[in-house]
Amino acid sequence: MVGILLAVAAVGGIVAFALLQPAPSAPLPPLPLAAATPAPAAAQGPLLAAPTTTPVPTDTAPAPVTAASTDDAPAWESTIDGILRSNVSESQMAQMLINILPTLPEDGQIEAANHIANLLPDSEYNSVRPLLLNPSLPESVLSVFFTDLMNRDDATKLNAFLDIAQIPNHPFQSEAQSDLQIYLGEDYGNDWAKIRSGITQYLKTANEQ
Repeated sequence: MVGILLAVAAVGGIVAFALLQPAPSAPLPPLPLAAATPAPAAAQGPLLAAPTTTPVPTDTAPAPVTAASTDDAPAWESTIDGILRSNVSESQMAQMLINILPTLPEDGQIEAANHIANLLPDSEYNSVRPLLLNPSLPESVLSVFFTDLMNRDDATKLNAFLDIAQIPNHPFQSEAQSDLQIYLGEDYGNDWAKIRSGITQYLKTANEQ
């Protein structure tokens, strides 16, 4: 009996001890995550719009810029320019141009003829006479030489007129005859001997004045 009482007392003590222990606290619920708070507008600065690219229609796209095309200068221009730049006298330049003139196209012949007229002195005019008296040259080229005669001395000019007047198919034949008539003050027609005599007399009189 005593044993039973002791056992009951022991169990009661255990129960009383258990009741005297503080109850375990319930676990705290997890804290809610704080929502991200947007920064004030002043702190964020102005919002930049994303750049946009507008496609260019293929039918309106500008053409690529290219260098303007230019035609190369003709070879005869370089040839004439080389002669004019050469380290020789003006008479020699004129002679070089006389030599190449028949090989040039008409534009080149005109250019060369103008330079010859400017470079060649009266004392060496005989070197260009074959060109002046060549009726097969283009009239535009002969015109340069014929016009230049008016800037030459009387002897060169009048004798050249006489030579031209005696070439039936020369484009300036009739003009040469008219000029002779004006200078000599007499129309000798085709009497070349009288014309030559008239030129001699004209030059003699001009020298005496």
